[in-house]
Amino acid sequence: MDVNTLLARVLDEPRVARVRAVLDIYGHAAGGLLSNGLAFSTLFAAIPTTLLVLGIAGWIANNDQAVRDSVSEALINAFPPLEDLIEASLDAVAQGAFAVSVLAVIGLVWTVSQLYGALDLAFARIYADDPERDIVRRTARGFLVVAILAAVIVAFVVITTLAATLQAIVPGDAPLAGAILDLAGSIPAMMLIAVGAVLVVYVTLPPKAPALRSALLPAVIIGVAIVVLTQIFAFLVPRLVGVAALAGSLASAFVALAWLSFSFQALLYGSAWVRVREEAARSAGSAGLGSPAPPAELGGGGQ
Repeated sequence: MDVNTLLARVLDEPRVARVRAVLDIYGHAAGGLLSNGLAFSTLFAAIPTTLLVLGIAGWIANNDQAVRDSVSEALINAFPPLEDLIEASLDAVAQGAFAVSVLAVIGLVWTVSQLYGALDLAFARIYADDPERDIVRRTARGFLVVAILAAVIVAFVVITTLAATLQAIVPGDAPLAGAILDLAGSIPAMMLIAVGAVLVVYVTLPPKAPALRSALLPAVIIGVAIVVLTQIFAFLVPRLVGVAALAGSLASAFVALAWLSFSFQALLYGSAWVRVREEAARSAGSAGLGSPAPPAELGGGGQ
């Protein structure tokens, strides 16, 4: 059998064709460049967000340093590659909590809204056949995301502060608060949170919302992959101490950017997968109604 014929037969196999469709969509959207841009935007947004979290924690706990330490530890457990950034933010807040918190609010509104705009645009590139949202709707949704994030921040700080307070009050032989914090920071809990967050992104960000059944499996796979990727970087960071000592904060920023870039690449690959599954579901529905059969390679028209 001719090698080219065998290769063509393999490439035309339905599962291989779907993988090719995902890669084509990602490639046509310049997913690598989009991921790098989103990584930079996220790193800038992480700075005021961290400052605001620690500032609110200090305000709620009446500037109790132990509570701030507990909150920063919870943040480090959730985002290990950002450990140096979180520790630097803790020092900045300790030196001027009120001024830092005010600046953090301004920075949060600006950077997070810009990050949402970039993420919305990235998904518009993935779903290139659907019309993009106009600037008014994109901006309005960006401010809505800021409001939701602010509510999540306040809830996170309140829960962590209460847990830290209980840990200081409850006797050592009944570490209820410690168990709650350990459970919240466990890998299964982080995977559950990551899967839920990715599922929300896949359902709400595309210009035309896909069906939940199309987004569920990619959200589970990508959410778990992001947590595993985070743990890999958490394993590598302590082993880069020598490099960090030589390059200082530059090494920390490089590690954080690499982690964010890989995470966003996974997110965008997953969004392309959602599009392929959605097109397959629509094509199957159309074929069931007796309409003409769709092209064999799904998602190939994503120019």
